[in-house]
Amino acid sequence: MMASANSGSSFLPSQKSLKGIIAGGLTGGIEICITFPTEFVKTQLQLDQKTGATKKYNGIFDCVRQTVRAHGVLGLYRGLTVLLYGSIPKSAVRFGSFEEFKKRNVDHTGNLSTIRSCSAD
Repeated sequence: MMASANSGSSFLPSQKSLKGIIAGGLTGGIEICITFPTEFVKTQLQLDQKTGATKKYNGIFDCVRQTVRAHGVLGLYRGLTVLLYGSIPKSAVRFGSFEEFKKRNVDHTGNLSTIRSCSAD
């Protein structure tokens, strides 16, 4: 038996969900680019404490200064690409699925019921 053209459309994301997917991916990537230098420095300091040898860094600003001196400003972004490969799709799925979930759980007036609104947020 052949399915009609509209029978599978409920499984396709809506235009609003697609916008959520794109917006989520973009904002997730931007977020990582903004916060990555802080995470990089934090990780370097944590690794420096675990070595047991003489400490390489004397704090946050020393770590930033040494990294920039040795590798330039882009040195604070070493390892960013790998994180982006996971963060962009994760954020895209999160935002897109949230929009789709909201769309599927509104009543006839366009509002979420109390129970549905608790599970959507």
